[in-house]
Amino acid sequence: MTASNLNARPPLAILVAISTLQPFALNVLAPATPGLARSLQTDYATVQLTLTLYLLAVAATQLVVGPISDRIGRRPCVLAAIGLSIGGSLMGALANSIEALLFARVVQAMGGGTCFALARAIVRDTASRDEAASLIGYVTMAMVVSPMVAPLVGGFLDARFGWRSIFLATLALSLPVALATFSLLSETARRGRIEGASPRLFDGFPILMRDRRFLGYSLALSFTTASFFVFVAGAPYVVVEVMGQEPHIYGVYFVANAAGYMVGNFLSGRFGRRLGSERLVVIGTALSVISVTGEIAFMALMPWTPATLFLPLCLNAVGNGMTIPGGTAMALSVRPDLAGTAAGILGATQLGLGALGAVIIGHTVLLWPASLVALMLACVLIGWLALALARARP
Repeated sequence: MTASNLNARPPLAILVAISTLQPFALNVLAPATPGLARSLQTDYATVQLTLTLYLLAVAATQLVVGPISDRIGRRPCVLAAIGLSIGGSLMGALANSIEALLFARVVQAMGGGTCFALARAIVRDTASRDEAASLIGYVTMAMVVSPMVAPLVGGFLDARFGWRSIFLATLALSLPVALATFSLLSETARRGRIEGASPRLFDGFPILMRDRRFLGYSLALSFTTASFFVFVAGAPYVVVEVMGQEPHIYGVYFVANAAGYMVGNFLSGRFGRRLGSERLVVIGTALSVISVTGEIAFMALMPWTPATLFLPLCLNAVGNGMTIPGGTAMALSVRPDLAGTAAGILGATQLGLGALGAVIIGHTVLLWPASLVALMLACVLIGWLALALARARP
């Protein structure tokens, strides 16, 4: 890390702002999907592609943009990504068919996914490993705040002004972020060829995939994150259909888990430098294992209620909030010269394993409701084993 990189560090608020674009755009449209089906004269399953294609585009984009940013720099990639976010929002507001709307969502996702991946790479460019864990802790809080606020905003706008106003809102959010980024974000990456490698764009992939530490830390945080995706996908069915509760009961209790995740991120931001990135990952992963194991004990000894489901698993959310910043900092520190490529692989792995877990639990929870906890336990245990792989001495 050079002195020029330290001087080029952008304000934390800029990194938080560009990280917010992707989760906000993902979740803000959800309340309007029934109205979209009627307005565009299509079925609800087709409208749901606005979510599925968005996630796929985010994952694919991160894999490509990471190595590109290692070669041409972070700043042009981020500025282009915000341009895509603006363009996708405008196309969505003007869409007159479901095909046009789906294309607009893919463009939005390409912009938002790029911004989220490169925000973490920029942090690693301009901070030491342990300081990066602290800063990433604050940046990733946007992943919780945005999904909590976005559906409220989307529902209000859809009810008052129609679904097109939602895309105008994402456009209004992107414009000041673009202006601030253009003014305050300088280049942070070291340009040029990868040292000791040929100049091909994707040469960083095999370098990282052969590295035991990168694989271990990436899989550790991705599998513990997948446990949270599994919970979010399966818990509504368990609460409403198995426990016979009203849907709003799930929403009330879920706030506790969201708060737990924010606590974990706050602890990472507040104590990341003091504890160190590796210790954050160890503590966070251990908390996740203890939490899910404790939930199994609650299921065996007490009636299964929303309280006995959500409250023990709050500790898993805290663990996620510590594992993700620490694990991200450790994974990106394996090869700092390939931080963009590493951030892309890491983001795609997190999203891919999370989506896979959500799909699996969507089928198994219907047959065996307790599979919700069983799959979460499998995820956190694999995460713990991956962490052991990363920390094992050669």
